[in-house]
Amino acid sequence: MAVQPFVEGEDLQIWLYSPDGQRVKKQSGRRKGENQSEADYFINELGYTTSNPKAGKIEDIRDIEEGTQRANLLFSFMPESVKNEFAKSWVELGDVELAKSKARTTPAWEKEFGFLRRKDGSLIMSEIEAVATKAAYRETLAEVGIVDTSGFEQQFEQMITGEVSAQEFQQRIDTVWNTVKNNIPQVESMFRNQYNIDSDTPTIFAALINPEIQDKLLKGDLVSLSIGAEAKAGGFNRSFARFDALRKAGLDQKGARQLYQTAEPLLERAGSVGNALGIETLEAAAVGDMKAQQQVSRAQSEILSESSTVVGAAKNNKQVSGLLEQ
Repeated sequence: MAVQPFVEGEDLQIWLYSPDGQRVKKQSGRRKGENQSEADYFINELGYTTSNPKAGKIEDIRDIEEGTQRANLLFSFMPESVKNEFAKSWVELGDVELAKSKARTTPAWEKEFGFLRRKDGSLIMSEIEAVATKAAYRETLAEVGIVDTSGFEQQFEQMITGEVSAQEFQQRIDTVWNTVKNNIPQVESMFRNQYNIDSDTPTIFAALINPEIQDKLLKGDLVSLSIGAEAKAGGFNRSFARFDALRKAGLDQKGARQLYQTAEPLLERAGSVGNALGIETLEAAAVGDMKAQQQVSRAQSEILSESSTVVGAAKNNKQVSGLLEQ
C-alpha cells in the first residue's frame, strides 16, 4: 500500500508524554485519508501531552527504558516496585541522587523500606545496608539450625529499627548458646517452660527474634534461669520470681550451684537435731542476710554438737555419759 502524502503539517516525529510520565515519539503531520495525525490521536484520545506532567518540562534525551537500565545497574538488590519508582524519577529529574530521594517518598519505597526512617526523617542505614544486615541475621540463625527465616521478616525489621547490628545479634545468640545449650540440661528445660517453647533447639533461638523475650533475657532472665536450673538439679522446685529475686540480690549460677548442692544434706541433718532450718533461710544466707547466716551457723553448731555426742558415746563403751569436748 502506497504511503499517503501529508495534507497537514510535515513529516516530523515529536515527543509525547503519557499521563504517568512515560515518553514516546509520534508523527505530528496528518496524511491524506486520516482524520487526525498520530500525535493528535494520542493527545485527544489517550490523554498524552507534549510536556512531561511529572516534571513540567520536556526532556529531550531521557526515557523510561534508560531509567530502568540505570535502576537495574545501581539497585539490583531492590524490589522491582522500588526500581520502577527510581526509573520514573530519573526520567523526570535526570540526577541519580535526586531520583533516589524522590523514590524514597513513594508508597512502594515506604512498603519495602519504611522501617529505615527515623522520626526525624533521617535513615537508620541505607537500603543496601539493610539488605546486608538481614542477610547476616539469616546467616547467624542458620548456624544454629534455623534455615527457613521467611517468617521473621517483621522481626528483622524491628531489630534494624532498634539499631541492633548484625554483630550484636551474633553476640546475643552466642550468649544464649553458652548459657542454655552448653549448660546443665535443667537450664534448657526452664527456658522452655518460662517462654512456653516446646520444640527443637532452633526454636529456642527463634524465640530470641521476639523483642520481648530478647529484652528480658538480656536484662537478667538468663542468670535467673541458671539459678533455677541449679535449684532443680539439687531437687528444689521454686518459682521463677524467687530465682529472679535472688539474682537481683547478687546470686549467680556458681553461687547457686554451691547453695543447692549442699542444701539437702544440711537441711536433713538440721532436722535430725530438731532444727527447723528451711531452704528460704539458706537462700537468704547465700545472698548476705546476716540474720539468716546466724541461723545457719547455729544449726551447724547443733549438728556438730550432736555429732560429738555420738562420737563420745562410742568412745565410752557405748554408754552415753556426757558430751565429748571438741
